Amino acid sequence: MKFVLYNHVGSANHGCEALVRTIAGLTGYDNTKLLSDAPAEEKKYGIDKLIEVCPAITKDKKSTIEFLKAYYELKVKKNYFYMDILPYMQALKNINKDDVLVSIGGDIFCYENYPKYILIHQTALKYVNKSILLGCSIEPESLKDEKLVSDLKSFDMITAREHITYNALKSKGLKNVEYCPDSAFRLKCCATNLPKEFKEGKTIGLNLSELVLNKSENPELLMKNFEILIENIISKSEYNIAMVPHVVWKNNDDRVPLKKLYDKYKDTNRVCMIEDHNAEQLKWIISKCAAFIGARTHATIAAYSTGIPTLVLGYSIKSVGIARDLFGSEENYVLSYKNIKKETDLLNHYLWILEHADTIKETLVEKTKEYCEILDKMEEKLKEFK
Repeated sequence: MKFVLYNHVGSANHGCEALVRTIAGLTGYDNTKLLSDAPAEEKKYGIDKLIEVCPAITKDKKSTIEFLKAYYELKVKKNYFYMDILPYMQALKNINKDDVLVSIGGDIFCYENYPKYILIHQTALKYVNKSILLGCSIEPESLKDEKLVSDLKSFDMITAREHITYNALKSKGLKNVEYCPDSAFRLKCCATNLPKEFKEGKTIGLNLSELVLNKSENPELLMKNFEILIENIISKSEYNIAMVPHVVWKNNDDRVPLKKLYDKYKDTNRVCMIEDHNAEQLKWIISKCAAFIGARTHATIAAYSTGIPTLVLGYSIKSVGIARDLFGSEENYVLSYKNIKKETDLLNHYLWILEHADTIKETLVEKTKEYCEILDKMEEKLKEFK
């Protein structure tokens, strides 16, 4: 029996990489196999040296019964999800009946294409006896879809990484759900080189994503908020600034907006651009910051779990839920891009974080210790999973 991790799109999203590394630590490296949409990324970031990696996607044969069914669904019923899962069919068929399938895409049910993941799971259950959904966040509103609720009930175990999701799932009558923090709170740090402009303990880390900019009603105003923040840090403090990309996919690359900010202020010699690193190295870099502002969930978890005062530029239930569990409230700790109305909104939230930095650090150290103890217990539970 092996744990087979799936719903992993690739480690160039270093949040996904962090989940692979830490979930494999929970299930046991020698006892875990990863189905990856992007095996080349697993090789680039060293995942293939940690656990067995297999391609999740293969070219579909257009003469198969699965293809004909998918083609019918697309042309007659206008349902493209059957076509979407065709590339995954061969990998699913290769799973052993005694293996345990583990979905590690924590937020896959937060997006409009979640029916694809229902279909993958229900198809996989034809070939495997048991399945687990680890570290999920799900919008309570989504649970109005009875197909989603039915699929969730068919998992042998679900862990919710924050209590908004946990309570919503319990309210729908799910008996297979328990609370467990995001496994990335256990991610190790790995030292690496820092740019000369990065002053340890005297640098503010910034992370911005194309995803947030694309979803923002006013991306120009959001960028202006970052510019005003940077200008304030440079003119009114001794801090330097590090641009920290956490996802480097084509068409979804944090380096694109961060490079624009870096280019605008590089002549001050107070800003630096962090190159692409693996998740453990990025966590170490973030741990050397004085404070952190991030749009990517796992960039902020890297900061939280190393005691760094953090402002989350949140865009979903996961940001709100994680912050509420840590601090008792998301107010002041999470700034939604939808709520940015003035050019100084980001600056004002950042200044609040700095003002309360000592208390925030104490809370984060205490909570991370508590979370790691819960994750230790989950490790024991998973390794006994039959």
